[in-house]
Amino acid sequence: MTILAFGCSITHGAETVSTHQDIANTKFSYPNLIADALGVDCVNLAKCGNSNERIFHDVISTFSVPEYCNIKTIVVGWTSTVRESWIADGREWFFIPSWCATTATGKFNYFKDYADADINLHPRLCADDERYITPLAQMYESFMRYKFDISEYEAKKLHYINSIRSFCESQGIKLIETSCMGDVSDIQFNLDKFGTWRQGLGHPTREDHKQIAEQILLTL
Repeated sequence: MTILAFGCSITHGAETVSTHQDIANTKFSYPNLIADALGVDCVNLAKCGNSNERIFHDVISTFSVPEYCNIKTIVVGWTSTVRESWIADGREWFFIPSWCATTATGKFNYFKDYADADINLHPRLCADDERYITPLAQMYESFMRYKFDISEYEAKKLHYINSIRSFCESQGIKLIETSCMGDVSDIQFNLDKFGTWRQGLGHPTREDHKQIAEQILLTL
């Protein structure tokens, strides 16, 4: 038996070992801790910076792969509402109110930080190539001004959630859902309520992941 996990940096286990997308983080993530307790394997496909739209597509596309088509348990960690992430010509793009980035290598070598205290107006820019710092800033301004609408993104998020629930029910897949950075009323596990990580700018600690896993295991 194998558990598949989908989500953003929270579900990936970011900062439990490394600040970057690093397979070493997944060892201490709550999906992996759940799998360890059940004596099964975990394949953690969560991606730092993921959007809810991409999480939805990750789930659907993964089940078209023969290797995973018989999986019967998945963890889906829904993320904050206003996000965009996509791949174009082998390059990944991530836009979040406090952070935007692009990489074709999986790493970030160039950064631009603003001194303004409001990170939702002046995000951190990250890229693998210095030439993309200016385009990131230009695209961010356009997104914040013309694309990011909270009510629209909340409606889409509910569509993704309901679609994955219907898919899992039709395929006989056990679905374990969590939410973070904004409560979804009918998702049982709101990760904002574990530990004190939401008081800062970081991610859940190893102890937070342990508490999350223990609470989920009580319901299985």
